[in-house]
Amino acid sequence: MTETKEILFEVRDRVATITINRPERRNAMNPDVMAGLKDSFEKAGADLGGTFGTEKSFLEMHEDRRYYAGLLSGMNKCRKPILAAVEGYCLAGGLGLCLSSDVVIASEDAQFGLPEIKRGLWPYMVTAVLIRNVGRKKAAEMCMTGERIPAAEAERIGMINACVPREQFPERVGQMAKKLSSFSPAVMALGKSSFYQIADMTVEDALSYLHSQLTINTQVEDLVEGIAAFMEKRDPVWKGR
Repeated sequence: MTETKEILFEVRDRVATITINRPERRNAMNPDVMAGLKDSFEKAGADLGGTFGTEKSFLEMHEDRRYYAGLLSGMNKCRKPILAAVEGYCLAGGLGLCLSSDVVIASEDAQFGLPEIKRGLWPYMVTAVLIRNVGRKKAAEMCMTGERIPAAEAERIGMINACVPREQFPERVGQMAKKLSSFSPAVMALGKSSFYQIADMTVEDALSYLHSQLTINTQVEDLVEGIAAFMEKRDPVWKGR
């Protein structure tokens, strides 16, 4: 297990758990958190098997915000599936992390929101991932009012995958993490990459791109193993290539 002051990182049974560790600030984002998350995602992808402080100059703070944008983009590019487990408040920059995750499970008492407008700001970078996860009208409402929504509503509008009772939350998160880690890491990486690549393509361009990706997938050794395991009625032993 590797730990820093702001981020906890642990790998167990093919699952990397990354935890923001700022309880005294309700796990709010700051440059150290962003750097730690970026390093953790890169580490997990490579191997599993105070932004507004006055002590910095205007340009330094501007670059810190660019780092956050890079973090959100990097989450989509991470070769491993990212599962977000949300408890309590998921607000502002934290909501951006949630929306940039591949699968999100939240405790029923979790709340989601973008309160920036109440502080004289607009959630600029989070907007990019918000409108790719929920309908445009709901996205505009969240940005313009700053009001929080409960986990059940977040599930209803497609912001998260599941809202579960608090007592079932750890088990459901563990089950999903185990499931996501049980598939071929090579195929998961190819598939995840293609999923986000086609997001803004026309249907024609997307089909052309996916045609090439399917051909690449057929050359992956794990495909042969997956078929053999199915025919032999056994669990596959993935090689990740």
